[in-house]
Amino acid sequence: MSASFDLITEPWVPVTRLDGSGAMVGLAELFTSAHTIRGIVGETPPMTAALHRLALALLHRVYGPARRQDWAKLWSAEAFDTQALERYLATSQTSFDLFDPERPFLQCPTLPSAKKSTVAKLIPDRAVGNNVTLFDHTIAGDYTELDPGAAARWLVTAHAYDPGGMKTPATTVKSSKRAPCNNFAVVLVEGGDLKQTLLLNAVRYDIGDPDDAPGWEHKSPGAEPDKRRPGGRTDLLTWPSRRIRLFPAHSNGKTVVSEAIMSPGTELDGKLPDIEAMAAYRVPRTISGKPKPGAPLLPVQLEPVRGVWRHSVELLLVDSWAEERARQRPGALKQLADLAEHGHIPADTVYTLRVFGQRLDTKASVVEGYFEETVPAPVALIRAKDDAVTGLVGTAIELADDAGYALRAMQRNYRKDMRAEPASVLDLGYWPILPRPFATFLRALNNARATGQSERSAMTEWQRTVLTTVRAAADDWAAGVTTDGRSLSMLGKHQQALHKRLRQLATRFDAQIAKYLTKDTDE
Repeated sequence: MSASFDLITEPWVPVTRLDGSGAMVGLAELFTSAHTIRGIVGETPPMTAALHRLALALLHRVYGPARRQDWAKLWSAEAFDTQALERYLATSQTSFDLFDPERPFLQCPTLPSAKKSTVAKLIPDRAVGNNVTLFDHTIAGDYTELDPGAAARWLVTAHAYDPGGMKTPATTVKSSKRAPCNNFAVVLVEGGDLKQTLLLNAVRYDIGDPDDAPGWEHKSPGAEPDKRRPGGRTDLLTWPSRRIRLFPAHSNGKTVVSEAIMSPGTELDGKLPDIEAMAAYRVPRTISGKPKPGAPLLPVQLEPVRGVWRHSVELLLVDSWAEERARQRPGALKQLADLAEHGHIPADTVYTLRVFGQRLDTKASVVEGYFEETVPAPVALIRAKDDAVTGLVGTAIELADDAGYALRAMQRNYRKDMRAEPASVLDLGYWPILPRPFATFLRALNNARATGQSERSAMTEWQRTVLTTVRAAADDWAAGVTTDGRSLSMLGKHQQALHKRLRQLATRFDAQIAKYLTKDTDE
């Protein structure tokens, strides 16, 4: 008896409902109940991002939306149109059976079974071959058994986030480049429920585009790896970066997956800023802080410790004419500004950006960590077309960067004078403190812009927070310094240098924001 697992009806997508309860749902229920679901919650941040990308691809094939009016109709409806979903799923070109013998979901059925090994190779926190991570010490000989739902989740995640390196060769090609989502931070606009979240990220899409189709509409790929440009948005969202085949078995009366093959797949051809809409981009800066002339746009990545909020200009704000395309925000943010401009979304609304990332080692073959962060997405700032908002937010971030640099310089210069060994990094007492105050700052700035009030209060409070935080971090570090006479003398010298630098930064901050404040009264 052959195995079967229908991803449309079988529960496999992990969600949290609006009442706080968790559940597993099939793809059909994911859409028919989207207005009652808070969100998709994977076992890791990369899995959460990958499952959202899969859901977006399905939304586009069922609902479009091709025009702003189509989007607005979907937005105003209480729930997604069930009949439209059923019509699409009934078409013969779709294949959602995980174990279909001819067209298994997002797999290559022609991979030779003789080369199968443990299914653990699909899971980044299981160390198999050269894909050894910091989190687990499973080896290739250990037995790993997944239920079909878990196997499907890791299958989808592997196509998006599998690291590069050596794979099981189906042909003569052994090496593969890292899967596409390792190259950028995936940005998701989050609404009040899953229906809103999916629509907020559903940029305009023409269902009739003959060049585009998601992976489940394609014929199963051959075992030979290749390289090509994506046919369109849903092709990219379900990109076949690996050739994978799952092998179902029966254990204690249940279908399980303990063996699989993963080989090099399709390499993505094309420049990310031209094809990937769920990312933000920026041009590298010179030492003076200006965009490097002629440098290409590079994707924003998540950084340990310092946080993605430092890239809020690239994430949220429209290009500055003065900077000649020095940045590019995600496509959903551009569309959100347009929808607000045409009255489909209130200007005082504040959404949340959820940003997902995975860090690889220098060879891009080992997973070292993964991250998920949030940033407020105030609509009034997103739709702003003048350079003042960019100037204010950019100046706020610049203050934090410069203060952080001054903090590190104090410690570095002290160690140099004392010929001391490297000590604990001061960043941990500074950067992790700032994301929440920065979120408060963005909301205050949004409120000022939406109501026509002065932004000075928001800017001044942010300045106070940064300076207070950096001084507290410096004091905490100083408290742990050896208290002999020479150490105290050197410590006092470098603390004075820090405070002098902070006063200079505060003066410069006041001068910079004066150029951008739209209203500067004490009323």
